[in-house]
Amino acid sequence: MDFSLLTYHLILPLLEFFKNCFGNHGWAIIAVTIFVKVALYPLTKKQTESMQKMQALQPKIKILQERFNQQKERYKDKPAKLKELQAGFQKDMMEFYQTNKVNPLGGCFPMLFQLPILIALFWAFNGSPFKPVAITVPVEILNQEQALSEQKKGSSNPVIFVGSKGEKGRLVLNPGDVKTPVGREITYMVFKLEGNVNGITKNVKWELSDKPYYNPGDLVTKDLSNLADLAINSDASATLKVKKEGRIYLNAILPGGSADEKFLFISGLGKTGAFDPVTKMPNIDVIVLVFLFTLTIWLSGKITTGYSPPPSDEKQAAMQKMMQKMMPPMVGMMTLFFPVPAGVLLYFVVSGLIQALQSWMVLRKPMQLKLSANQD
Repeated sequence: MDFSLLTYHLILPLLEFFKNCFGNHGWAIIAVTIFVKVALYPLTKKQTESMQKMQALQPKIKILQERFNQQKERYKDKPAKLKELQAGFQKDMMEFYQTNKVNPLGGCFPMLFQLPILIALFWAFNGSPFKPVAITVPVEILNQEQALSEQKKGSSNPVIFVGSKGEKGRLVLNPGDVKTPVGREITYMVFKLEGNVNGITKNVKWELSDKPYYNPGDLVTKDLSNLADLAINSDASATLKVKKEGRIYLNAILPGGSADEKFLFISGLGKTGAFDPVTKMPNIDVIVLVFLFTLTIWLSGKITTGYSPPPSDEKQAAMQKMMQKMMPPMVGMMTLFFPVPAGVLLYFVVSGLIQALQSWMVLRKPMQLKLSANQD
């Protein structure tokens, strides 16, 4: 599945619609988050109820497991009998789940339905217009002995661009993957696959790099003039003349129209990382967002454990308690040092608060189960 199409045709139009309503991408992110969480609430409710039901059935499941473990120990030296017991135990468990109308994987399926939307959201907030993006193509420079291996492969992978006025398009760089001998010239041009964006090629910044992906915060670049020369033409195309054997990357960099857009205490929705790559000073707004995200994880865990019966097994209960304490700071630390833009973190915070509220709405109602008499 091409998640960029989901981003392009669903998430970005929603962002633009809500930005026109509220006048700022920050409020648009909050509105989109609420819209998505409300739309997916039936799945979230089903997932939470399935988890709640499985927890309520744990004492009975544990009895069945203990009976099987006792029998397994008794017949551990009789493989044929042990295999028969295992098949019988699996059959009993399936009948138990069917009788009580519960699916042990029921909590997973809703998440699978949500995953494409979550990925599309992340791609939207991690790309244009919240940060500069680049269409990147590799160039492998061959020596004269490898000249017969020369080849050009179509176009690059498409990149989504969103302009300052909401115009958008899916753009490619042509040619794509290139292998060429020393001394050749290759002309590259940005083409529009679809969209209403026009004149973007005039704003493209061309750059050579020694890495496959362009990172706007990467200030250390190598001088590649010994490998190739890059000339910008009057029609906004770029001509690359290769001079020496090696491997380089050509980047057509597109500006991030909303990279510096401010919202509440956030100085830039496209800002990434705990430290500014130029000044080396801490990004306080990003750090605050990570802290708030950590709090939402703790809150969701508190609500879930508060309305759920404690595990009957002491080791399992201790493990659950430890995970409740360790999980929020662990996720927070990973998020802090992983390059997550401020706009994505804002989505995480709002989504976490809504998730906690939705969990409370479901879990505050006690789960009533009636086990059939033949299961006792």
